[in-house]
Amino acid sequence: NNPCYRCRRKKKLENQMPKLINHDEKRKEIALKATEIFLEYGYKNIGMRQLCEQLGMSKSAVYHYYKSKDQLFIAATEAIVSVDASALIDAPLAPQAKLEQRLENFVIIFRQMAPRFFKEMQLVADYIEVIGETNVANDACMQLANQNYLELLASYVSAEAKDSLYTLMLGLLNHQIMAGKPLEKSYIIKMVSAQLNN
Repeated sequence: NNPCYRCRRKKKLENQMPKLINHDEKRKEIALKATEIFLEYGYKNIGMRQLCEQLGMSKSAVYHYYKSKDQLFIAATEAIVSVDASALIDAPLAPQAKLEQRLENFVIIFRQMAPRFFKEMQLVADYIEVIGETNVANDACMQLANQNYLELLASYVSAEAKDSLYTLMLGLLNHQIMAGKPLEKSYIIKMVSAQLNN
């Protein structure tokens, strides 16, 4: 009847109980960590064993969520687009937005992508080298990335101009890399305004 004994016993039992895991959250967490690993090591130079080591997980634990490196790569692509989309959570959708708000939405997407864009292009080139340039159009991962960014631009900037806006986005991101310094916001807005007024 010692209360301290009962407290210790209860605590011991709690520690022995399996922890409940939210599997959807765990999948997202792994995918998001994997994006950083792929950006650092590339696609072709890292295997599943090294991925698991970098994730700090056993192979069996990772395989429970993702059956292959390709599956994890696709999930990582989805995860990074979701992070970019989350920056627009409070932004108005294009049909309800004024022109200034739609221009601002474009700048938000641009600024989300810009810090990692150089490494992302290195990763894309590395990935294309593995799958082959002729297979890009039919590759699930490339289709997913393109489609998600097109949908983001359609939803928050302009559905009618989404293709030209995507081309402009990639061009501006490359321009910024080549310039070696951030592009002025006023310049970005001027370029986007020209597309939206066409």
